[in-house]
Amino acid sequence: MNAEEILTGMARAWNAGDGAGWAAHFAPDADFVDAVGRVQHGRDVIGAEHQKIFDTIYRGSELELRLRDTRRLGEDVYLMHSTSSLDVPAGPRAGHWEAIQTKIVQDGLILAFHNTALVDLADVVHEDEELARRSPQEWRHA
Repeated sequence: MNAEEILTGMARAWNAGDGAGWAAHFAPDADFVDAVGRVQHGRDVIGAEHQKIFDTIYRGSELELRLRDTRRLGEDVYLMHSTSSLDVPAGPRAGHWEAIQTKIVQDGLILAFHNTALVDLADVVHEDEELARRSPQEWRHA
């Protein structure tokens, strides 16, 4: 699978609430670091953990994945960055969420996946007046 096919398949599985379908895009011994820093090792664990969130806090959510870039690292191995928009209709994670992902892909399967929530640093530093006056990269995500 190429990068677009991987992202399309992952979004389809997420939107169907299908943990096994989501995990099918990972190598059997893949590593997944979620947006809150938990490490999941192996396709079976990744599938089971995603099924838990599909059945609970992300029930009925809609995910959109967009390819940002790819770079070849070696024969049949590439680095992929994607961005995502997640709309969660209810529950403790209700709302709209943006994130960026880094993936290492080999032979059409994800070996490593790191998901990072996108937040505006301006929101984080708003109580620190001195820091708030500074504007590295405008304190905003792209």
